[in-house]
Amino acid sequence: MNIIDNVIKGNINIILIVLTFLLFIMFVWTVTLSVKLSILGERYKKLMRGSSGKNFESMLLDHLGEIENAVERVNIISADLIDIKNQIDKCIQKCNIIRYNAFSDTGSDLSFSIAMLDNFNDGIIITGIYGRNESISYAKPISKGTSRYPLSVEEEMVLNRSLKGTQI
Repeated sequence: MNIIDNVIKGNINIILIVLTFLLFIMFVWTVTLSVKLSILGERYKKLMRGSSGKNFESMLLDHLGEIENAVERVNIISADLIDIKNQIDKCIQKCNIIRYNAFSDTGSDLSFSIAMLDNFNDGIIITGIYGRNESISYAKPISKGTSRYPLSVEEEMVLNRSLKGTQI
């Protein structure tokens, strides 16, 4: 025991310096841990906000249920979008009109042919022929870009423009 006492008494300054240094390191470590714990506490509060006292497991299960509901709604909306796209494909997508003078004795371009086609190139061509004594209008069905009825030059022109998507 005397030996230990002698070593301690002989090196008391060094021992105090080492202990002071260790105490300083422990203080810095404690402050660092306190700051990290405070940040972690804020993150936990942010994570648990709106939980009204629920534990983390029940809150997580609630969120998983909400995600499943959102996925179901997205699937329903996706199916509706496909239905709408199919309906839109059957609407008039391509339209073109040509005005012309059908008879040389009339004064201006009062006759017309208009082609209205859907996305599948099905639709109609409506033609109006203007003459001094009478006016005639008629329609010809178009299926897959062709008509089973003979088309006039103007009707062919308006159909081709509609199929190509060009105007005038």
